Amino acid sequence: MSAPPQAVFAVVWALVGPVVIFYALTRARRGNTRLHARLMVVCIVFELAALFSFSLLEERSPKLPELQALWIFKVHLALAVATLVGIAWQVFSRFVFRLRSLHRRTGPWVAWVWCAALWTGIYNFVFLYLLD
Repeated sequence: MSAPPQAVFAVVWALVGPVVIFYALTRARRGNTRLHARLMVVCIVFELAALFSFSLLEERSPKLPELQALWIFKVHLALAVATLVGIAWQVFSRFVFRLRSLHRRTGPWVAWVWCAALWTGIYNFVFLYLLD
């Protein structure tokens, strides 16, 4: 397997990320909001690092056009965009006092979409670097 480090980082994050995200999500319910906030910020930093690291790739995979034609890539892309919008909403709603109740109600849904984006991203790695 000859995958670039960015792809390996992304697939490791896709495997570990959902566990960390849901652990952070459960910390908010137990009243430990500082731990919740710290873990979520770490998750956001990892997500953005994975996203922006692909812009540093020197060589694109020759199979990329084939992957982009598949429906699962389009689903992954839609989930990834929804995740970024959801993260922006969560950050915004956390700091606007009137929206805090919506922050608590929408947080689990953002986490589910985020995990779905991570899980569908694993297929991208498998298609580009493991399938011949």
